[in-house]
Amino acid sequence: MEKRLSRGFRRGVIRTLAIAASVALLGSCGKAESPANKVAAAVEAAPAAPATPATPATTITLFASPNTDSTPVWGAIAQGFYTEVGLDVQVKVFPSGTTALQSFRTGQGDISMSGELPSVNYWGSVDGDYRVITPMTRHTQGYVAETLSSIKAPKDLIGKTIATRVGSSGSWFVAEFLKKNGIAPDQVKLINLDTNQMPIALDKGDIAGFFVWQPFGFQAEALSGDKVHALTTAQGYIRGYTVLGARPAWLEKNKDAAVRFIAATQKGATWAKEHPDQFASYLEKNYGTDPKQTMEVMKYIDLTMAFDPQFYEDFASVAAYSKDVGNIKQTMDWSTYLWTDGLQAWGGGRVTTPPRP
Repeated sequence: MEKRLSRGFRRGVIRTLAIAASVALLGSCGKAESPANKVAAAVEAAPAAPATPATPATTITLFASPNTDSTPVWGAIAQGFYTEVGLDVQVKVFPSGTTALQSFRTGQGDISMSGELPSVNYWGSVDGDYRVITPMTRHTQGYVAETLSSIKAPKDLIGKTIATRVGSSGSWFVAEFLKKNGIAPDQVKLINLDTNQMPIALDKGDIAGFFVWQPFGFQAEALSGDKVHALTTAQGYIRGYTVLGARPAWLEKNKDAAVRFIAATQKGATWAKEHPDQFASYLEKNYGTDPKQTMEVMKYIDLTMAFDPQFYEDFASVAAYSKDVGNIKQTMDWSTYLWTDGLQAWGGGRVTTPPRP
């Protein structure tokens, strides 16, 4: 009997408390909870549904340099364009494309940037196990012959020591400069330096000048002041390019990813050109570059990503030079040098018919 009374007492207490709680709730709200509010409350209280597993991003290891020659890829990374198309682009930074291709040759990396001459030389040295998938930049004003201020004319370099990154676009620039100014190659002493060493060597007087791309001429002037000056740009000598290349086997296996990569890279180029100040800030924050120098280069850099008549003309000249000096043995074969699927998929007449070799 005692147990039954206790059980009944407890049930009564529970009912009383429930009623009191309901009255208090109605009193505080002023009205009964609406059906819509009940649904909202139920949804909020319900445990979250398990997320649908996303398709894993395709990882691409990219070799690039932290300067304006790789503008399109830095623009794409800054704005997350690769992520938008399902790519996880991991960048390994190199001081030059020539250095990057040295690592690429060992089997590292998926896509590598380089200049036009290193690209042609590499293609010739690996029996075609390499394809250019797109140019990124092209220009003449972005290359400079930075010299001591005492060098007033090309012939003042006779008997002097000059530097470039041997095997890079600078080698082609030097060769054309000497030839067009009637200076024999043996009338100067040409040495090999990494790009970041050139301004220091010039400041110390170890060299009389160097031939390379910007911003290293700007850096020399910031370091040495009026001790140095820009003797000339590459205008009238060469048009330099920065290109992206990959191995044919990788492209065959990852065609869709490569196409998406090129499309996102183009978006990066467009964004950087339209927002040069934001782009300059990105490079400064992440790689310590001088934003004023970046902004100056962005005024004239050409970001046309296309295999067009100008591209073919310039690269035919590069290949002819490379063959003449013994860097490659073969004549340019566009069918084994270029991978056009990516630019063709993008459309807009980005690939024109190449000339016959």
